[in-house]
Amino acid sequence: MLRDPAFIAAHRTDDRAFTRQRILTFPVLVSFLLCAFKGGLQTLLDELFATLDAAGVRAVTKSALSQARQKLKATVFEALNERLLCSLAALQPELRWQGLRLVATDSTTLRLPNWQENQEEFGAQYDTAGQPYVLARALGLYATDARLMLKATLAPYLTGERALLATLLPHLDSDDLLLMDRGFPAVWLFTLLQQRGLPFLARLDGTQWPCVADFLRSGQDDTVVTRRVGAEAREQAAAAGQTLTDKTLTFRLLKVVLPNGTVEVLATSLTDAETYPAAAFADLYHARWTIEEAFKLLKHRLYLEQFTGELPESIRQDFHAKVFTANLAQALARATHEALPADKAQRYRPNLTHLLQSLKPRLFAWLIQCVSPEQVLTLLELAGNTLELRRPGRSAPRPLYRLNPRPRRQYR
Repeated sequence: MLRDPAFIAAHRTDDRAFTRQRILTFPVLVSFLLCAFKGGLQTLLDELFATLDAAGVRAVTKSALSQARQKLKATVFEALNERLLCSLAALQPELRWQGLRLVATDSTTLRLPNWQENQEEFGAQYDTAGQPYVLARALGLYATDARLMLKATLAPYLTGERALLATLLPHLDSDDLLLMDRGFPAVWLFTLLQQRGLPFLARLDGTQWPCVADFLRSGQDDTVVTRRVGAEAREQAAAAGQTLTDKTLTFRLLKVVLPNGTVEVLATSLTDAETYPAAAFADLYHARWTIEEAFKLLKHRLYLEQFTGELPESIRQDFHAKVFTANLAQALARATHEALPADKAQRYRPNLTHLLQSLKPRLFAWLIQCVSPEQVLTLLELAGNTLELRRPGRSAPRPLYRLNPRPRRQYR
């Protein structure tokens, strides 16, 4: 695929790019960016190219890499991810609940290099001393059972979560149940999901929804409400580039009492109580937590915020490349877990951090020199021997007053 002329033509910035046979060809450049995490840029170049030639002679400088990546579009990694997802769908069928695939959505922020180009692309924020810094907002759609990022996007920080989610709705199907936390619910977004026939489950904040306050006072545990879609909701949808045609919105409210006594209110479009029993929704909503773990993997195991490039397109390249690498690692971890004996699979799972570090040098050589089944089996065997104990029900409440640690930006 990386050597397909049509594929190369679709993801280069100029018709003349990657036409001469240099060291940093299209497949080599793409392969390197997929494996470029944890390390200085020149160190990574030396280490990864040493897997191809043990002579230890420096093959590529970081200056050459900087020039070559200007010819590459970030869309190449999105295309690779789509191809990976299609292949995995055929090889590893997902578990479904009542015929529905659980898809979580959430967003996170990324601190970017503070260059003028990034300020213009993503917007500038200012700290208490008046100094500018740059943030971007990343939002994803995450299959909770397969633990795969189906689609992710990067946008200016001031772009709202709901508006950003609306742009990704075409990537959902009518048999996907969208799981959202309490930052997403809005009349206009629920209405948009309803008119597109996309099921949803979300946690509501009762202080902002009169119908939720009435529901809690009523003492009921399950009810269906219908409300009118007013002019304000239509204006909000229009501001997000969407048009509402439905005049009313119908959804179901559920009260869930957590083990610690906290009462949560969930809203869902699945109004049939017989087909979709209320008792199942607490566990369904809890599955949303997997996308939080996915962002942690990207930030703290793949070092997403330690970008290998400084400018907007390089940042998008790194972002989508690491999404692909994370998905590949999750697919290998799942294959490893399924190969374990049943009693062992219930108690243990592959150590994903170790798997990523083992994958990094191998993937670069595999993509360039073509991987053999024996090489993949060797990695799976290694992952099968590096397991961690599963701890169901384990929780670590977030401290209320804790500084958000930000590692120093890695010098490259």
